[in-house]
Amino acid sequence: MFIDLDCRFDILRLSKMLKHRINGQSNGSIKKIDQEHMDFDLWNNDTKKNPTYDEELYSLCMRRFLFIRCYDSFQFLATLKTLHYRIQKEQELHGISVHILMIDGIGAFHWIDRASTFMPLGATNRKTPSLQTVSETVVQEIRKLLLLHPMLVIATKATIFGDRYSMTETKRNLGKLDASNSRSISSTSLQLPYREYMPSVWQTFVTHRVLVGASDDPLIRTNDSDRSLYFSEWLLPPQSFVDKFIVKEAGVFMVP
Repeated sequence: MFIDLDCRFDILRLSKMLKHRINGQSNGSIKKIDQEHMDFDLWNNDTKKNPTYDEELYSLCMRRFLFIRCYDSFQFLATLKTLHYRIQKEQELHGISVHILMIDGIGAFHWIDRASTFMPLGATNRKTPSLQTVSETVVQEIRKLLLLHPMLVIATKATIFGDRYSMTETKRNLGKLDASNSRSISSTSLQLPYREYMPSVWQTFVTHRVLVGASDDPLIRTNDSDRSLYFSEWLLPPQSFVDKFIVKEAGVFMVP
């Protein structure tokens, strides 16, 4: 299940990559996806040229992908409160169980909620919840959901470094974590100040933290084009190594 909070998720892109993946598996090797003259025209969605393409498998995979988009904190909280019944309905209708909950952009409404706390309500009588109240409710609802449906919860959050840098911090939320309000992040070539802006109730809920960002290293030359190099670093629990990878149409590939 995927909850999109920053409205940047591209479903069409997911569909194309899934077809690319299925086509590579059906040919027995992912490497065949990179052939310049392959019969499968991914970008035109022309699957008739490739008799090995499995449309039924593609449809099955897409049915198992549950997507929800929220545009403010009220919609997000309403979604979390009704998620148990939504999952139950999917299980009854399609026999689908949810094993991973992905929350993309957990801090998407942070600054809006923070600003609205100090703004007059105007003509509306609806009480604006405080930033702390929203975070407490989010954590509470996720905890309740995990009791009924044990699953892996992953959340992404934009992270601000200094005045110019912005990267994506991926958080896997499985339980409790003691975290300070500020820390320094270090990698092989990165020494930038980092300040956690999410409320403490969210920070104490996170147990694992991974920093993902673009590397300063040169582009990687592949058989078809130059690829940007990315890195991932475990911040919690801290690890002494940094993984590097590139992103291609067939998926993510580690770089030694």
